[in-house]
Amino acid sequence: MFARKPVILGALAAVALSTGMLFGTAPVVAADESITIRGGQVRGAFNRTASAWAVYLSQNVAGLKASAEASAGSIDNTRTVNAGRAQLGLVFASDLYQGYRGEDTFKKPQTDVRALTYLFGSIGHFVVPADSDIKKLEDIEGKTISMGGPGSGSAKNLTALVKHIGLWGKFKPVYAGKKSPEALKNGKIAAYNWHPGLGNAMIRDTASSMKVRFIDLDAPARKSGFYEKYPYFGPSVIPASVYPNIDADTATFGTGTVMIAHAGVSDDTVYKILKAVYSDEGKAFLEKSAGKIVRQMTKADGLRTITVPLHPGAVKFWKEQGAEIPADLMPK
Repeated sequence: MFARKPVILGALAAVALSTGMLFGTAPVVAADESITIRGGQVRGAFNRTASAWAVYLSQNVAGLKASAEASAGSIDNTRTVNAGRAQLGLVFASDLYQGYRGEDTFKKPQTDVRALTYLFGSIGHFVVPADSDIKKLEDIEGKTISMGGPGSGSAKNLTALVKHIGLWGKFKPVYAGKKSPEALKNGKIAAYNWHPGLGNAMIRDTASSMKVRFIDLDAPARKSGFYEKYPYFGPSVIPASVYPNIDADTATFGTGTVMIAHAGVSDDTVYKILKAVYSDEGKAFLEKSAGKIVRQMTKADGLRTITVPLHPGAVKFWKEQGAEIPADLMPK
C-alpha cells in the first residue's frame, strides 16, 4: 500500500508538469506568434501587398500567424508601427525619412521603426478629365483638388510639391480618398492625386469609366529644385500602356515604398519573413496575389530609398545576399 505512493505521486507530478498545474505555473506550450501587417486603402497596391504577405507568411513560416489590416496609408502606418500597435507596415520612403527624424507632420521622432526592404515605386498620378482646362500643375489655381486620403502619404507628397512651388493657398484642397473618382465624375472636384504603384486598380477603373489625362508633375519639380531639397523623391514616368485609353507617357515624380517593422519584433522572425518572401516560391505567390508590381521587389534593389536603420534581422538577411550595408543603415 505504502510502496505505491511514490509511484502515484510521481505520476501526478508528471501530469502536473505537463499541464502546468504544479505550483500554478502556465502550460509549457509552443504558442504561435501573431503579427499584423498594415496596408492601405482597400484594393490599392499597399493593401494587396500586405494581404499577400500575410497569407504567404501564415502558410509558410512555421509558428507565425500574420494578418493584414487596411489603413489610411503611409503616415498612419508609420505611427502605428512605431507605437507597436502593428508589427509590420508599408510606408513611403519620404514618410519614413521624416517620421524617423520627427520632421514635418510628425511631432516627435518615430525611432521605434526599422526598415526591412524596398518594395516598389510609389508614383504620383494627378488625374484630370481629358477635356479639363488644367494642362499643367499651375493651372489648379482657384479649383477644388482632392489631395488623396486624409492623413495619407499621397496627400503629403503632393502637399510638399505645391508648397515648394508656391501654389499652396491658391486652390481648395479636399481629402476625398477612395471617393475621389466619383467626385471627379460628378464634377465636385477638378482633379485628384494618388501615389500608388503603377497599374493601380482605382485609377484604372477611373480611366475605364471616363476619359482622363495625367498632369506632368516632374517639370515643376525639376524647375523648382524640389529633388535637391527632398532627396527621397525623384523623376518617374507613367507609361502609356498601363491605363485604359491613355496613349502617351506622362512624366511625374515618385518615391519608394518600404516595408518596416517595429524594433521589438524578434530578429529571427524578421529574418524568416525576408527569407520566405524572397524565395522563388514566395515571389511567385506574391506576384500572383498582388500583381506585377511585385517584380520591382528584387534583391538588387533591396536597400533602395531606405534612409533609416535596418532591423537586425534584415541586416542578417541582406548580408547573406552579399549586400554592402552603409554605416547609417546599421541598427543603433
